[in-house]
Amino acid sequence: MSNEDLRTVDLSELLRGYTDCWVALSADQSRVVASGRTPKEALLQAQQQGEPKPVLMPVPSVSGPYEGA
Repeated sequence: MSNEDLRTVDLSELLRGYTDCWVALSADQSRVVASGRTPKEALLQAQQQGEPKPVLMPVPSVSGPYEGA
């Protein structure tokens, strides 16, 4: 992956109201399709909602910059 492939995405508004949990985002990262206490729980709920390959990410209890892998 080159630096040209990397971009910064501000998800703060999308994740407002979610803390200390895992969220499953739609493949285009435009909406939260599910959340859970564990990644597995969020994944299973997302799949039940019809999102076969969601983007999973933790939402910490503190706000600030987060760099995911």
